[in-house]
Amino acid sequence: MRAVSPVLSRDIVISQAVGAPLPVDRRRQPRVRIGQLGIDRCTRSEMLEEVMQHALNGQSTWQIVTANAQFYVMAEKDQRFRACLERAEYSCADGMPVVWACNRLAGAQVPRIAGVDFIEDICRTGASHGLRLFLLGGVPGAAKAAAAVLAARYPGIEIAGVSCPAFHFEKKAETLQPVLDAIAEAKPHVLFVALGAPKQEFFIDEHVRPLGVPIAVGIGGSFEIISGTLTRAPQWMQRVGLEWLFRLRQEPRRLWKRYLVGNVEFVLRLARWRLVTPRLARAAIVRQARS
Repeated sequence: MRAVSPVLSRDIVISQAVGAPLPVDRRRQPRVRIGQLGIDRCTRSEMLEEVMQHALNGQSTWQIVTANAQFYVMAEKDQRFRACLERAEYSCADGMPVVWACNRLAGAQVPRIAGVDFIEDICRTGASHGLRLFLLGGVPGAAKAAAAVLAARYPGIEIAGVSCPAFHFEKKAETLQPVLDAIAEAKPHVLFVALGAPKQEFFIDEHVRPLGVPIAVGIGGSFEIISGTLTRAPQWMQRVGLEWLFRLRQEPRRLWKRYLVGNVEFVLRLARWRLVTPRLARAAIVRQARS
């Protein structure tokens, strides 16, 4: 049986009229910093309410990043990816290791907002508003199957488009442009992009923002889970941070390096940041006192 994400405890009220202007910069408080990765403090319900308001009223693109341990490692290594994450309007903790790092090492409480759960939240809340969705990427057939599941589960949702382009489609104008044209013509409120990190984040930042799609979310392998191609880990494994192990058992050839090597690298880099940062801070204080 499919693991169902917990329903939010309160209804989301879409208070602004369609077409009403919204603030360009939605960020209200500094992000929690762990190394080179920043995580927003907003709750799942707060984020959903703001996202729904912008989906129905916004004229510019808000990018949502669902960050896990892999994102931390890539942000440490790649300045371009780091800058892309900083530009995103939302950066939420998709994995429990990131949540624990924020809570215990940065001293800030942040919730886990998994991409696959947030898809369900958006569809549940947007169904009564005729929310238009475009699903892009995933393994062949997954986006189409996920679209069918979401349309049946949340009557009122409109599937504006589905596309599963060939691998590396974004590298050539002749294969990229038809995808961008399809998105622009569909005029979705929300675009779910399942190209894997960091490709999906770069794609949204560089190609979707000029289209003005109100909400664009990088969601990794969520289409496979929603469509039933893959099974999601039980709730207890999600709570204790072992969802990665459950996924590894299902796709060992594809995921062994990301999880077995990547998780170790995450811990080592996080430990180095935790040890080095206080020393640098003390050195800065000393230099300031001497100046």
